[in-house]
Amino acid sequence: MLCYEETPSHLNFIEPLSQCDYDLLAEVATSDDLNSILTMLLFDETLSDSLKNDVKNQLKANQLK
Repeated sequence: MLCYEETPSHLNFIEPLSQCDYDLLAEVATSDDLNSILTMLLFDETLSDSLKNDVKNQLKANQLK
């Protein structure tokens, strides 16, 4: 089990609510498929517009790297 106490800095726009959320974010942050995962979030109709904007900004930042 992973035990992280803080959100990876490039995903800090996502607010984890539990230890499982922290663990999941840590795995996503180190995933080779991070951009694919973030892109899939954009298709989630339940996400707020502000969160979708944060996801878009992170995708742009990832492309600049």
